[in-house]
Amino acid sequence: MGARPLPARIVAWLEGSGALLLLALMGVVFLDVMLRNLLNRPLPWGTELLEVLLAAMIFLLYPVLAVGGGHITVDLIQVRPALRRVQRVLAGLVGASLFALIAWCLGRQAVRAAGYGEGTPLLHIPHSLVLGGMGVLAALAVLGFGIATARALRRAAPPGEGA
Repeated sequence: MGARPLPARIVAWLEGSGALLLLALMGVVFLDVMLRNLLNRPLPWGTELLEVLLAAMIFLLYPVLAVGGGHITVDLIQVRPALRRVQRVLAGLVGASLFALIAWCLGRQAVRAAGYGEGTPLLHIPHSLVLGGMGVLAALAVLGFGIATARALRRAAPPGEGA
């Protein structure tokens, strides 16, 4: 692995994992459509797998967007460059707070699902595993927002922003 810092390696791992899940998602959709159109027999578990893959892909990429400031922003009010720093700090704090709430709720739901032994109907993927993984990745997004907020406090613009 070279001399890249740990956060950069984690971001690269998250991006690579998200890309692999997107490839898997495309493969399942392609196979499902081909079987549906050619043999009139869609994958019985295709929708179930797509739901899990999509949730995993989304939550894998949230921390990447948080740390890199890659989320969608809209400037409704033009402010002086000095206030942009305040905007970035507030955005980081709000993002961290919301993802902390999401992580807590997902963790609580994972514990509840584990107690009931719930799973997906056809593939029997434990809901607790999916919800717990999403909760851990949401907590990682909180750390990403924390890094972005610290960067904004040091007056460093996020990657890709010119100001």
